[in-house]
Amino acid sequence: MEQFISALQRFGIGRLAAIIGVSAGVAAALFALILNFGSPPQSLLYSNLDLKEASTITAALDQAGIKYDAKGDGSTIFVARDKVGSTRMLLAGKGLPSTGSVGYEIFDQTNALGQTDFVQNLNRQRALEGELARTIRSQEWVNFSRVQLSMPKRELFEDAPQPPTAAVTIGVNGRAPTAEQVRSLQNLVASAVPGLMPEKVTIVDQKGKLLGGGQSDSLGAAGEERRNEAEEAIRRKVRDLVEGVVGPGKVRVNVTAVLDLARVTVQESKYDPDGQVVRSTQTVDENAKENKPDNTGQATVANNIPGGAGAAQTDPTLNASGRTEETTNFEISSTNTTTITEPGQVKKLSVAVAVDGLTSVDKDGKPTPYKPRTAEEMKRIEDLVRSAVGFDQARGDTVTVTNVQFARDDGLVGGVVAGSPLAGFDKNDIMRAAELGILTIVALLVIFFVVRPLLATARGESGGRMALVGQGGAGQLALANPDGSLPALSDSGIDARIDIARIEGQVKSSSVRSVSEFVNNNPEESISIIRGWLHEAT
Repeated sequence: MEQFISALQRFGIGRLAAIIGVSAGVAAALFALILNFGSPPQSLLYSNLDLKEASTITAALDQAGIKYDAKGDGSTIFVARDKVGSTRMLLAGKGLPSTGSVGYEIFDQTNALGQTDFVQNLNRQRALEGELARTIRSQEWVNFSRVQLSMPKRELFEDAPQPPTAAVTIGVNGRAPTAEQVRSLQNLVASAVPGLMPEKVTIVDQKGKLLGGGQSDSLGAAGEERRNEAEEAIRRKVRDLVEGVVGPGKVRVNVTAVLDLARVTVQESKYDPDGQVVRSTQTVDENAKENKPDNTGQATVANNIPGGAGAAQTDPTLNASGRTEETTNFEISSTNTTTITEPGQVKKLSVAVAVDGLTSVDKDGKPTPYKPRTAEEMKRIEDLVRSAVGFDQARGDTVTVTNVQFARDDGLVGGVVAGSPLAGFDKNDIMRAAELGILTIVALLVIFFVVRPLLATARGESGGRMALVGQGGAGQLALANPDGSLPALSDSGIDARIDIARIEGQVKSSSVRSVSEFVNNNPEESISIIRGWLHEAT
C-alpha cells in the first residue's frame, strides 16, 4: 500500500487528475456511442400539433408505455421508427389527433331540445367543417388542415341564393402539391357542400401561398401543368425506347408540345329527305242507311178520330250515305350527334433527340477513340422516334435525331452515379450514420491525441527514475554513473536527433553498476530493504 501511495506521489497529482478526467470523458463518449448504436432510430409521429392536444397525446403514450421525444415547442413528437404505424393506430382508436376540430359528434354532446334554428345551423356548419378537415388530413402529403365554410342564408323574396364558398388551409410535408392534388381537394370539398362549385374553393398552404381557387385557378395555370405532364410522358417514352437500342445514358430527349386547352361541345342534327318511311296509317270508312215514311202531312178528321180509318199508307223513303278517309304519316330519318372534345389535344409536337456515338474500351481497359454512328443506324432510330410519338406531318410535327459526342463523366450512367454508397438509404439513415461517425471520430481523437500522449509521458518519467528507500532513511539511490554523478547527457538531450536507444542502454548499464556498488558497500542496508520488499509482497 505504501508503495502504491509512493508511486502515486511520484506520478504527480495534477497529471493523475488530468488522466482521470480524460478517461472519464472517453468513457462517456464511448458510452454515448454504444447507447446510440443500441437505441432504435426515431421517426416523426405528428407535427404542428395544438399544445393542448399534444399534451393529450403524450398522456396517452405514457399510459401505453411507449417511449417518445417531444421536440421544438412541444408540438412535434417522435417515436421509434418501427412503432410509428402501431402508435398511430392506437391513438386513432382514441380519436387522436383531432387537431381541435369538431365533427358530427357535436350533436351527441348537446341536447337539441330548446335549441334555436340559428344554433342548429351553426352546429351543422361546425360539424361539416370538422369532418372535411379530418378527411383532408387523412391524405399522406397533408399534415395539417383547417376548413372554413361560408353558407349564406337565402333571404325572403330573393330570386336566387348566394353561392356558398370555402377556404381551406393545409400544411404540406416539404414538397409542394401538384395541380392534380389541389384539384382533387377542391372537388372533395365541393362534393360535400350542397351548391358549392369547385372553383369557389380557395386553398392556401401554411406559408400563405395560394394553391387553388381565386385567381390562380385559371386556364393558364392548369394548361401549363397539363402541358408539362404531356411533355414529360412523351420524353420518358422516347428515352426508354432509344436507350434500349443505344444503351443507358447515351441519349438526351427534349419535347415541346402545343396543346389545345379549349373544351368544345358540338351538337349536330342531320335529316335525310330520301330516307322517308311510313310511320303510321289511319283509315276511316263510314256507311249510314235510314227509312222514312212518305206522309203528305194532311190533317183530316179521320186521322184524328180514335179508331177511325187513317190516311192511306205510302211506301217509305230510303236514305243512304257513306264516307271513306285514309291518313298516312311519314317520318324523315334524322341523326343527332353530340361531340365533346376535352382539353389537352396535341396541336403540334416538336421532338429533339441527341444520341451519343460508339465508345468502348480496349483490352487494357482504356477508352477507345470516339466513333460516330452510321447514317443507316440514325435513320432507324429516327423512324422509331416518329412511330413512338405519333408523328403527324399534317399538323406540323417535327422530329430531329442527331448524333453528337456527349461531354459527361464516365462514372455517370443515366444521370446516377454508378455504385453510389448512398443507394437504398433514406435521409434518416444518412443522418444517423453521420451522427455515429462524428461520435466515433471524437472518441478516436481523444484516445490518440490526449490519452495516449499522457500515458506515454507518464511511463517515460516514471521509468527514468528509480528510488530505493531503506529503513531508517538510509538514503536514496538514483540513476548515476560509477563516480556517483548523473549520466552524462549532452546539452541537446531534448533534441530529436539523439539516439534514444543508445541513451537508454547507457542508463540501464549505469543503473545496474550503481545498484551493485551500493550492495557491496552497504550489505546490511541492502538486506533490510530486500526484507521490507518481501514483507510488503506477502
